[in-house]
Amino acid sequence: MSTHSRIRVPKAGELVAGQLRRQIILGELEAGQALPPETALMDHYGVSRPTLREAFRVLEAEGLISIQRGARGGARVHLPDPSVSARYAGVLLQYRGATLADVYEARTILESRAAGLLAARRTRSEVDALDAALQESRRAAAEDPYRFVGVDERFHLLVVELGGNETLALLVEMLYYIVAAANISVTEHDTSDEQAFASVRRAHRMHERLVALIRDGDAEGAEFLWRRHLEGIAKLLTEELGARTVLDLLS
Repeated sequence: MSTHSRIRVPKAGELVAGQLRRQIILGELEAGQALPPETALMDHYGVSRPTLREAFRVLEAEGLISIQRGARGGARVHLPDPSVSARYAGVLLQYRGATLADVYEARTILESRAAGLLAARRTRSEVDALDAALQESRRAAAEDPYRFVGVDERFHLLVVELGGNETLALLVEMLYYIVAAANISVTEHDTSDEQAFASVRRAHRMHERLVALIRDGDAEGAEFLWRRHLEGIAKLLTEELGARTVLDLLS
């Protein structure tokens, strides 16, 4: 072993943050719940006020707590939020020179695979959930093409969520946070109402076809259809926005 090797000992603030983080993740501390007063926490963990506030800064940066000032202030708990990880991932992707096309290619690979998994594993309750989402999609496609953007996003995320792979679902959700600005930009960019309605009707028909394949248990067909659909979306968005880098969309 090298004589220059060092074992880094965590700071007290990091250890306190780790204990509180664990309680939040395990559900021992619930969303919206106020943490005990600083004096009580200092006594419980045997640390000073600066150490406790260092722990708070770590958790606040992770989006797990928020600090409110004033007489009714203090620290309140938040559930882990994928948007926090998405922003950090976006910075790393920008550093590596990743473009919008790069992100959409990853989304296509992950999301189409999730559609195939769902078709292979589908249950009656999952098909019912998709049918309910189809009804919402149908209404939005007929009434308001701009509201359809949010409906469409929820449908896509539902397909991934029901696919049953939590890692896939989290990665796709992070990608959606990264490209959300692109979706809105293209929808609102020099598009007539007639064009917008035509576009969302096509998207809704793809939703219907996918649900039919999932209902029939056709995993290969569902994956192929969804990959083709997502490749078409990626082509449209990247042509509209060009080779923009990821951080352009997050700023």
